[in-house]
Amino acid sequence: MAYCTAADIADTATGGWEELAQRAQPTGAGVDGDLLQAAVQGDSLDEWSAEQQAMAAEAAARVESAIDMASKHIDTYLFPRYRSVMPLAPEVVLASSLPAVCAAIALRRLWGASLPEELRRGTAWADQYLVDVSKGVVSLGQPDVGVAQPPGQTVARSPSKSFDWGAY
Repeated sequence: MAYCTAADIADTATGGWEELAQRAQPTGAGVDGDLLQAAVQGDSLDEWSAEQQAMAAEAAARVESAIDMASKHIDTYLFPRYRSVMPLAPEVVLASSLPAVCAAIALRRLWGASLPEELRRGTAWADQYLVDVSKGVVSLGQPDVGVAQPPGQTVARSPSKSFDWGAY
Protein backbone atom coordinates (compact mmCIF):
# COMPACT_ATOMS: atom_id res chain seq x y z
CA MET A 1 0.00 0.00 0.00
CA ALA A 2 1.31 3.45 -0.89
CA TYR A 3 1.18 5.82 2.07
CA CYS A 4 1.52 9.03 0.03
CA THR A 5 1.09 10.47 -3.44
CA ALA A 6 3.38 12.42 -5.74
CA ALA A 7 1.43 15.54 -4.75
CA ASP A 8 2.36 14.88 -1.11
CA ILE A 9 6.04 14.77 -2.09
CA ALA A 10 5.68 17.99 -4.09
CA ASP A 11 4.09 19.61 -1.03
CA THR A 12 7.03 18.40 1.09
CA ALA A 13 9.68 19.64 -1.33
CA THR A 14 10.71 23.25 -0.82
CA GLY A 15 10.61 23.83 -4.58
CA GLY A 16 7.35 21.93 -5.12
CA TRP A 17 6.82 20.22 -8.48
CA GLU A 18 9.92 21.90 -9.96
CA GLU A 19 12.19 20.35 -7.33
CA LEU A 20 10.45 17.01 -7.72
CA ALA A 21 10.96 17.15 -11.50
CA GLN A 22 14.67 17.94 -11.05
CA ARG A 23 15.14 15.01 -8.66
CA ALA A 24 13.06 12.49 -10.64
CA GLN A 25 14.40 12.99 -14.15
CA PRO A 26 17.59 11.72 -15.69
CA THR A 27 20.39 14.27 -15.66
CA GLY A 28 19.95 16.94 -18.30
CA ALA A 29 16.43 15.86 -19.29
CA GLY A 30 13.86 18.51 -20.14
CA VAL A 31 11.09 17.74 -17.67
CA ASP A 32 9.75 20.73 -15.77
CA GLY A 33 7.33 20.79 -12.86
CA ASP A 34 4.25 21.41 -14.97
CA LEU A 35 5.03 18.48 -17.27
CA LEU A 36 5.73 16.10 -14.38
CA GLN A 37 2.57 17.17 -12.56
CA ALA A 38 0.50 16.61 -15.72
CA ALA A 39 2.11 13.20 -16.30
CA VAL A 40 1.53 12.06 -12.70
CA GLN A 41 -2.07 13.28 -12.66
CA GLY A 42 -2.87 11.70 -16.03
CA ASP A 43 -3.62 15.03 -17.69
CA SER A 44 -3.21 15.62 -21.42
CA LEU A 45 0.42 15.93 -22.53
CA ASP A 46 -0.40 17.06 -26.08
CA GLU A 47 1.36 20.42 -25.69
CA TRP A 48 4.72 18.69 -25.11
CA SER A 49 6.82 16.80 -27.64
CA ALA A 50 6.86 13.00 -27.77
CA GLU A 51 10.42 13.02 -26.40
CA GLN A 52 9.37 15.19 -23.43
CA GLN A 53 6.36 12.95 -22.83
CA ALA A 54 8.62 9.88 -22.71
CA MET A 55 11.00 11.61 -20.27
CA ALA A 56 8.03 12.67 -18.13
CA ALA A 57 6.75 9.09 -18.05
CA GLU A 58 10.19 7.94 -16.89
CA ALA A 59 10.31 10.66 -14.21
CA ALA A 60 6.79 9.76 -13.03
CA ALA A 61 7.86 6.12 -12.79
CA ARG A 62 10.84 7.14 -10.65
CA VAL A 63 8.53 9.08 -8.33
CA GLU A 64 6.21 6.08 -8.03
CA SER A 65 9.21 3.84 -7.34
CA ALA A 66 10.36 6.18 -4.55
CA ILE A 67 6.86 6.10 -3.05
CA ASP A 68 6.80 2.31 -3.25
CA MET A 69 10.23 1.99 -1.57
CA ALA A 70 9.28 4.48 1.16
CA SER A 71 6.00 2.64 1.78
CA LYS A 72 7.80 -0.68 2.10
CA HIS A 73 10.25 0.95 4.50
CA ILE A 74 7.32 2.16 6.62
CA ASP A 75 5.76 -1.31 6.56
CA THR A 76 8.89 -2.75 8.19
CA TYR A 77 8.20 -0.52 11.21
CA LEU A 78 4.43 -1.05 11.27
CA PHE A 79 4.20 -4.79 10.70
CA PRO A 80 5.45 -6.00 14.11
CA ARG A 81 2.71 -4.02 15.90
CA TYR A 82 -0.09 -3.83 13.35
CA ARG A 83 0.19 -7.11 11.44
CA SER A 84 -3.37 -8.12 12.35
CA VAL A 85 -4.85 -5.01 10.68
CA MET A 86 -2.47 -4.59 7.74
CA PRO A 87 -2.89 -3.23 5.21
CA LEU A 88 -4.12 -0.26 7.18
CA ALA A 89 -7.44 1.26 6.22
CA PRO A 90 -7.10 4.47 4.17
CA GLU A 91 -8.88 6.51 6.85
CA VAL A 92 -6.32 5.35 9.45
CA VAL A 93 -3.45 6.35 7.17
CA LEU A 94 -4.95 9.76 6.40
CA ALA A 95 -5.63 10.42 10.10
CA SER A 96 -1.98 9.79 10.96
CA SER A 97 1.33 11.37 9.99
CA LEU A 98 2.12 8.47 7.63
CA PRO A 99 1.52 10.43 4.38
CA ALA A 100 3.97 13.15 5.48
CA VAL A 101 6.47 10.53 6.69
CA CYS A 102 6.24 8.67 3.39
CA ALA A 103 6.64 11.89 1.40
CA ALA A 104 9.73 12.90 3.41
CA ILE A 105 11.36 9.50 2.97
CA ALA A 106 10.49 9.34 -0.74
CA LEU A 107 11.92 12.82 -1.30
CA ARG A 108 15.12 11.78 0.46
CA ARG A 109 15.34 8.72 -1.77
CA LEU A 110 14.93 10.86 -4.86
CA TRP A 111 17.80 13.10 -3.74
CA GLY A 112 20.01 10.04 -3.31
CA ALA A 113 23.68 10.57 -2.52
CA SER A 114 23.44 14.31 -3.20
CA LEU A 115 21.09 14.81 -0.23
CA PRO A 116 21.82 18.19 1.38
CA GLU A 117 22.51 18.13 5.12
CA GLU A 118 19.64 20.52 5.86
CA LEU A 119 17.18 18.20 4.09
CA ARG A 120 18.54 15.20 6.02
CA ARG A 121 18.08 17.08 9.30
CA GLY A 122 14.69 18.38 8.19
CA THR A 123 13.37 14.89 7.52
CA ALA A 124 14.92 13.18 10.57
CA TRP A 125 11.57 13.55 12.34
CA ALA A 126 10.12 10.97 9.93
CA ASP A 127 12.64 8.37 11.08
CA GLN A 128 11.92 9.18 14.74
CA TYR A 129 8.17 8.92 14.14
CA LEU A 130 8.59 5.41 12.74
CA VAL A 131 10.79 4.39 15.65
CA ASP A 132 8.20 5.77 18.08
CA VAL A 133 5.41 3.87 16.31
CA SER A 134 7.38 0.64 16.44
CA LYS A 135 8.12 1.11 20.17
CA GLY A 136 4.53 1.93 21.05
CA VAL A 137 5.22 5.55 22.01
CA VAL A 138 2.95 6.69 19.17
CA SER A 139 -0.23 4.85 18.19
CA LEU A 140 -2.11 4.87 14.92
CA GLY A 141 -5.36 4.25 16.79
CA GLN A 142 -5.62 0.62 15.72
CA PRO A 143 -5.37 -2.55 17.80
CA ASP A 144 -1.79 -3.72 17.94
CA VAL A 145 0.15 -6.62 19.38
CA GLY A 146 3.12 -4.93 20.99
CA VAL A 147 1.84 -2.55 23.67
CA ALA A 148 0.45 -2.79 27.18
CA GLN A 149 -2.70 -4.82 27.71
CA PRO A 150 -5.95 -3.34 29.09
CA PRO A 151 -6.19 -2.91 32.89
CA GLY A 152 -6.86 -6.14 34.77
CA GLN A 153 -4.82 -8.28 32.42
CA THR A 154 -1.17 -9.08 32.61
CA VAL A 155 0.81 -10.71 29.88
CA ALA A 156 4.34 -11.82 30.65
CA ARG A 157 6.81 -12.83 28.00
CA SER A 158 10.21 -14.35 28.53
CA PRO A 159 12.73 -15.98 26.26
CA SER A 160 12.63 -19.74 26.13
CA LYS A 161 15.05 -21.61 28.37
CA SER A 162 18.22 -22.59 26.60
CA PHE A 163 19.67 -24.62 29.45
CA ASP A 164 18.89 -28.32 29.33
CA TRP A 165 18.51 -29.56 32.90
CA GLY A 166 18.16 -33.14 31.69
CA ALA A 167 21.70 -33.18 30.33
CA TYR A 168 23.16 -31.59 33.46
